[in-house]
Amino acid sequence: MADASRSSGVLGASAVISTTQCRLKSIHANLVVVSNAAITIKVFDGQDNTGTELARIHNTTTGQYNIEYDMHGVLATSGLFLEIAEAGSSNCHVSVEFN
Repeated sequence: MADASRSSGVLGASAVISTTQCRLKSIHANLVVVSNAAITIKVFDGQDNTGTELARIHNTTTGQYNIEYDMHGVLATSGLFLEIAEAGSSNCHVSVEFN
């Protein structure tokens, strides 16, 4: 059987991704950094930002970026929470793949 994954879909704001134990497969992000205004993306084991931080993407250099983090199925025992922080006019869109 193929190693299929579920997806959060493309999100532009912080969100609960899963409320149950799962494996974090990958994170895909499109960042548009304007005037060096920071973008920070974090993924936590849990249903809010108080759990263990599993991944962080941070950029302050003006430009457009497409980023993929391969997380190799890291176990998240309490679910997954995506936190997005954008400064100034910078913005990003993120999808989280898990199973």
